[in-house]
Amino acid sequence: MRVRLGIATTFAVKRWPRPADWAPIIRGRLGVRLVQHTLDLVEPPLGVGSVVTRSGAVRRAIAEHDLEIHSTITGRAAAARCLLLHPDPEVRTEARLSFHRAIAFTERVGGIATGGHLGALASVDADGDEATAARWRDVRAALTSLAIDARRAGLEYLVVENRPSAREASTMAVVRDLLRDGDDLHAPVRACLDLGHMWVAGASGDDLDPYAWLRAFARVAPIVQVQQSDASADRHWPFTDEWNRLGRIHADPVLDALGEGGAEDVVLMLEVHPPSAQDDAGVIDDLVASVGYWREALARRGLDEG
Repeated sequence: MRVRLGIATTFAVKRWPRPADWAPIIRGRLGVRLVQHTLDLVEPPLGVGSVVTRSGAVRRAIAEHDLEIHSTITGRAAAARCLLLHPDPEVRTEARLSFHRAIAFTERVGGIATGGHLGALASVDADGDEATAARWRDVRAALTSLAIDARRAGLEYLVVENRPSAREASTMAVVRDLLRDGDDLHAPVRACLDLGHMWVAGASGDDLDPYAWLRAFARVAPIVQVQQSDASADRHWPFTDEWNRLGRIHADPVLDALGEGGAEDVVLMLEVHPPSAQDDAGVIDDLVASVGYWREALARRGLDEG
């Protein structure tokens, strides 16, 4: 099993918004090379113009600091929207177009994948009836269109992120139903597992167990977002001694579950959301500690970070 360590740029939102700001932190202070770039940092929000202008700034920064953009991902702003599950068809169409623009942006910055939060059911569509089924059919149809575009753009796959709300892609069954193998015309659709999202109200059994998810999806989840969290909320805590005592995400069980599930090549993306009031130096200290925690575990297990 090959395991590489990367970092999501979510830590930089509202602190280090420009690639020239976050790139030297990732490479110089953290010593990490692999990056998952949150689309929250593409400002103004991803549009035709920003695909070109913001991708140029990213390319310059990663070249200067010897970084690699592995993938892009929808961020916290998108997570607050219904997107591909919106009850109004014109909004769903615009959401689909925004994902097409994300594919174009990802291609321009050299990433191999994009995706994330696909959307949330509105209350009017969330009763489990025909309206619910129709909305999920809309998502599958959108993914087919996006998979064609991703294949043409040279991306290796799209990703669906598991989410922490019952009106989103939050159960194993729903996520599994959205995944697809690729072919000559379509890029595969794979899972991006966020290990802090398995606390969904009303869920039960394995759907609440991050390690069960890892075992079940290890072969079809090339990206695993690691955050320290507990079973009560989506915490995005760092992996420091303090938070590791409170959280349930620990390196050895994560790596064990991936191995048991048959994972072959996985990127662990550190995804920390610092509190807005935390001072910048403290944020960097927490990130340094978190990178050290995972690096020590990978080295101890003899796993390849390369």
